[in-house]
Amino acid sequence: MPEKDYSHRDLLDKLGLKPGHAVRVAGGSDKALLARVRAKVGRAPVRRGLADVVLYWPRSVGEITPRLAELRGAIVENGGIWVFTAKRNQRSASGMDYLNQTDLIPLGLAAGLVDNKTCSVSEAESAMRFVIRKKDRQA
Repeated sequence: MPEKDYSHRDLLDKLGLKPGHAVRVAGGSDKALLARVRAKVGRAPVRRGLADVVLYWPRSVGEITPRLAELRGAIVENGGIWVFTAKRNQRSASGMDYLNQTDLIPLGLAAGLVDNKTCSVSEAESAMRFVIRKKDRQA
């Protein structure tokens, strides 16, 4: 079965952002993207309370698992945490060098999260979404 082509879809739609969503930002960030996010959801990023979506730019590989474990408690049960990483031979908005996304999966698992989606963000970055496993959700 051929791979589906989502290149025509807007990035904010790929990230699952909707008007009214509570979005939290962690780590470094892409200011232009955050301005688009704010316009789409109609509010500033949240600093307290539960978020529907977290946009996370790690600065180092070593911080990813503990930060994901912390962020796991900051999302609604069916929320997601997008981890932005640099593409090969690129650097992410946080300044972190390339990290193969297959190496990212066990870091999320160690934090009690499972990956369920990836997307290309730009020429320099891609992102992987982590969620709480359905069996681990309260409701």
